[in-house]
Amino acid sequence: MNTIVTIARSYGSGGKEIGKALAQALGVPYYGREIFEISQGDESGIYPGDDESIHKSSFGEADEEFKRQADTIREIASRGSCVIVGRCADHVLRDMDNVVKAYLYAPLRSCMRRVIRLYELNPDDAKSLIHSMNKTRGDYYFHHTGLVWSDPTHYDICLNTSGLDTKKCVDIIRNYIDTRFNEE
Repeated sequence: MNTIVTIARSYGSGGKEIGKALAQALGVPYYGREIFEISQGDESGIYPGDDESIHKSSFGEADEEFKRQADTIREIASRGSCVIVGRCADHVLRDMDNVVKAYLYAPLRSCMRRVIRLYELNPDDAKSLIHSMNKTRGDYYFHHTGLVWSDPTHYDICLNTSGLDTKKCVDIIRNYIDTRFNEE
């Protein structure tokens, strides 16, 4: 059975890194910002913007882009197993039975440590960036789905990544997938 894993994540929780490691552990393709490139007709994987560029444009301008990305997500999911990070993929694929929807988060202090380490920011700037990115992600999700992004009822598994390394997070998600699909 093909399994699609979607990962929504709070900023600084390590969701992108965990998503890539999960895809590698499962031996399946990983998609994040690559969805933007594919939806633009560019499957080279080269995009001059940062991971959040699509979220920075006005929502009116982004509506058509969101529709293209949603079509791309559906097409990718129809091809076979994969891991998709972000892009409201959990909502786009909500009617599929073979989708595991994960939400990764961590307390602010843990996210700050990660952001400070990765981007060499001072604590105030890291905190501000985290709040800004989470607000942007929440607004984007609400605009395109009408739902609250961080509401755990939209997800199959919610995981606090604080105090867990990437491998442990991957193991937990894999265990959930194995348990869910092997016991049916």
